[in-house]
Amino acid sequence: MQSKKRPRLTAFAAPQELHDLAFRYALAVDTRDPAMLVSIFTHDGVVRGYGENPIEFAGAEGLTRMIAQVDASFDQTMHNVFNQTFERADDGTVSGLTTCIASHMLKGEGCNLLDFAMRYHNRYAQEEGRWKFAERRLEVVWVETRPVQKFTAAMMASDLREFR
Repeated sequence: MQSKKRPRLTAFAAPQELHDLAFRYALAVDTRDPAMLVSIFTHDGVVRGYGENPIEFAGAEGLTRMIAQVDASFDQTMHNVFNQTFERADDGTVSGLTTCIASHMLKGEGCNLLDFAMRYHNRYAQEEGRWKFAERRLEVVWVETRPVQKFTAAMMASDLREFR
């Protein structure tokens, strides 16, 4: 049986534009801005699951549907982007890995937070002279749920008594 030869990958110093894509993705999801989200993906770009994660949102319609699902499921979200690495294959294809903790305030009674520790396996492409996501495969590493409090102005009293 002949094995499929993988392209050789080389780490490279990515332009800031590639780094910014992950930050813009987080901002688009957290502010529920489907137009911003669509603008950072190629015309046929896709967010899909990695491993057992079954999600798939393809093209402008799918990405817009993703934002609608987030909005319907959570009161608020906060995506915190951490490490980013980038590699270029011999054929010029650029891929990368982004780590993130995404906090999701669940709708309903009480105030509970669902945190996802995630890795995004990214593939990038240039379209219309700009770097964009061609594909983001979302790997959920673990989840954590816990009760939290919504912020109130009273919390900022001079003695910060609400934080004790």
